[in-house]
Amino acid sequence: MKSLLTVLFAGAKMPHAFDPAFDGMSAFDRALAWAAAVPGAVRTVVFTNSENRANAEAACNGRAVSFVQHDGWTNALIAESIAASCAEHEADCAVFAWADCPFLNAPLTAELVETHTKYRAEYTFADGYPYGLTPEVVDAGAARIIAALGRGVQQAAGDRPAARDALFAIMSGDINAFEIETVIAPKDYRMLRLDFSCGEKLPFRACTRLFAAARDTCALAGADFDACALSDRAETDESVLRTVPAFYNVQIAARYNHDLVYSPYRQLSVTHALDDMAFADFQSLVTQMAALSETAVVSLSAFGEPLLHPRFADCVREVLSYPGLSVFIETDGTLVTESLAADLAWLDARRIVWVVLLDAAESSLYARLHQCDAGDFSRAVAAVGLLERHFPHRVYPQMTRMKANEPQLEQFYRHWKDKDSASAGELIIQKYNRFCGALSDEQSADLSPLERMPCWHLRRDLTILSDGSVPLCVSQATGAAVGNALSEGIAAVWERFSGPLAAQVSRDYPAACETCDEFYTFNF
Repeated sequence: MKSLLTVLFAGAKMPHAFDPAFDGMSAFDRALAWAAAVPGAVRTVVFTNSENRANAEAACNGRAVSFVQHDGWTNALIAESIAASCAEHEADCAVFAWADCPFLNAPLTAELVETHTKYRAEYTFADGYPYGLTPEVVDAGAARIIAALGRGVQQAAGDRPAARDALFAIMSGDINAFEIETVIAPKDYRMLRLDFSCGEKLPFRACTRLFAAARDTCALAGADFDACALSDRAETDESVLRTVPAFYNVQIAARYNHDLVYSPYRQLSVTHALDDMAFADFQSLVTQMAALSETAVVSLSAFGEPLLHPRFADCVREVLSYPGLSVFIETDGTLVTESLAADLAWLDARRIVWVVLLDAAESSLYARLHQCDAGDFSRAVAAVGLLERHFPHRVYPQMTRMKANEPQLEQFYRHWKDKDSASAGELIIQKYNRFCGALSDEQSADLSPLERMPCWHLRRDLTILSDGSVPLCVSQATGAAVGNALSEGIAAVWERFSGPLAAQVSRDYPAACETCDEFYTFNF
């Protein structure tokens, strides 16, 4: 049996990791108890920063725990510190997990360690389980090699801020150089994207609700619970699946430069008397978004060209004034200027993503799909390069795939996927949306799963039209509103999504949803 070191990572911003929300224990408390109980572990080491150090030390309450502190953790630094800690405590390998995971599982940990030892692996992980149930096991020697890669040929991955896939992000650049073993879940939970961590409000609330719902049936007092039973409970609990919005899709401008053939805006303008959203109303909404979700993506592009809003730059600035919010912009690109790009990049280029609607590989088809002058195609293409200079790897030329442009799909993909293209290899092929029958079926391929699942958009998205109306989802924007975010508040309207999602969990779908195949598409 190899000698083990348990390592908990608390070196990132995790505001809810120390909240005593689990029968008086925090996620960190539970992770610490799990780490101390790993059989054969010679020591528990906590990687932390100055922000979390005091809380972590207080939680340890005199336990034999070592600390490694840095305020600028990177992926490579994690690997380096694992290797150094193993050497310091004479351990052969480390069992590594993030410290904000309250459901780390003892039986799965034992299985991972046994597999790692039996097959003399260098790195062992579990696949198919929800995130937060299992640690990673890495040999001390492999950690040194990973660190060297992260400082050398894989420096781009190594220099990134510490991520939950820190080790694998570096290894993936030379994956065949490592002896890797995997423990496979008896049921594949990956499509559910369940996240049992407490670093952000959305998964934290899911964890606390799951703990309350499954405390007795899954015996969650310790770490010996049935991991699959807990995951199955999460899969069927609407309150766990839907916590707070992760994606706000806001219509700030009620006009387009182009009459896009794949937009239902003509029908929408018949059912709603829409105008540009007042900036004061937008400010009010953003304040509520930050309070409810803490961390979210705010799209300014739910129907309409956002750059037509007279205070577009102020809208971006307002979102970025909240550190947990980021901006998503879909544009035709024709109004993008050097000064606009430079001004917005100066605010925070890392928190803005641009999508430029191209939809074709040449101008004549572009003009037909956008119902505009063919000369706009060159302006849109130029906008991609202009934006990429200010927002590197945050700019995506997009094609909405449909029957009309299917013949140009490969040409579009090959051009923009080239690392030397104006987008540096970034692009999006977007699925065609019929908007629950508001548009004709122009879909060129059906990629929907064979088995239906509860809709991602009911779980994570909130669409707000310029008059404050909130439809059930963006695909049903032309239908009846669930409520009005401006007059009633976002939190109150969001609670009305509980019933529709609970019905879908029970496989009860209204007619509009029965004919919609957007349920499996995922935004953020």
